[in-house]
Order: sequence, then C-alpha cells, then structure tokens
Amino acid sequence: MPAPQRVTRAALTAAARAIAEDEGIDAVTISAVATAVGVRPPSLYKHVDHRHDLLRLIADDAARELDEDVAALAGSATDPAATLRAIARAFRAFSTRAPRASSLLFSGAALGAEPESEGMIALTRTLLSAVQATTPADPLPAARTLTAWAHGFCTMEQAGAFQLGGDVDEAFEFGLTTLVGALTARG
Repeated sequence: MPAPQRVTRAALTAAARAIAEDEGIDAVTISAVATAVGVRPPSLYKHVDHRHDLLRLIADDAARELDEDVAALAGSATDPAATLRAIARAFRAFSTRAPRASSLLFSGAALGAEPESEGMIALTRTLLSAVQATTPADPLPAARTLTAWAHGFCTMEQAGAFQLGGDVDEAFEFGLTTLVGALTARG
C-alpha cells in the first residue's frame, strides 16, 4: 500500500487557485481540490473545514501577491500622485492576470470569515502608507475611494460591461487621472 500523500497549505492554495482561474470559482470544491492534490476528499478535511476555507486561501494568496506588487511600486516613486497611479495600474494588471482570485479580495463576508486576513492587513497597510503622502490627515477615505474605483472598474472590465465603444484603456487612464487629481488636490 502506498504511503499517504502529504498535503501542504501551499499545495492546497495553488490547487484551489488554479481551479478557480481555469474553471471558475464555483468549480472550487473539496472534491476538486482533493483530486488536484492527490488525496481523497475526506483527507482534505484535516486541512480545511469547508469550501469557504479554500476560497479564503485563494483570497489570502491573492492579497499577498498583490501586496508584493503594490509594495514594490509604492517604494519606488517619489511623487505621491505617480505612486497612486502605479498602484491602480498594478491592481488592474493583477485583475487581468488573476481575475477570479482578484474577485475574492473584497468578499470577506461572502467567504464566511472576517476580511482581516494577514494578506489583506498587509495590503491595506501598504495602500494606506502610499495614500498618506497625498492625504496625511486621514488616508483611509482616500484609500477606500481609490480601491473602490479600481476594483469596480476592473470588475466591470472583466465582466465585459464596457459595451459603449471607445478605448477602455483610455477610459481607465481618464478615471485614474481624474481621481488621483482630486485626491492630491484635497491633500
């Protein structure tokens, strides 16, 4: 009889994320992930309690990856407005690269868990730090506004919701320039 397969958190996360990106969020099931990591579904319950835990692993990994992208950009620019634009562009690039994982970033309540994961805390801290250069008194409203706009734009773009013609890249840059201009003027 072969020895039982050892399952790591990293392997679970990678398998769940691959299934999500290849087949959709609904395809991320205990059974599908167990098959992908080479164990039987009951064995997976030693690592996760339910499907929401798998989705949380994807969201946490996405937040960690996006935080790495954003932190690298935030530390490289001396102009606060350029930093905010770079952050929004990084979010859009990530959303294009991993649309299903990025859709889970702000789904804490839907995942049955608080959104205060380590990955989201780090990402929030990085974003607040970058925004604080433009709005030193209270960066939270500005960070929320930038995040909501970028997430909304990217969600609509991934859904194919921009059907009125015109250049979507140009629309993104217009919105970003307008928003960053308002945030920096306010600060």
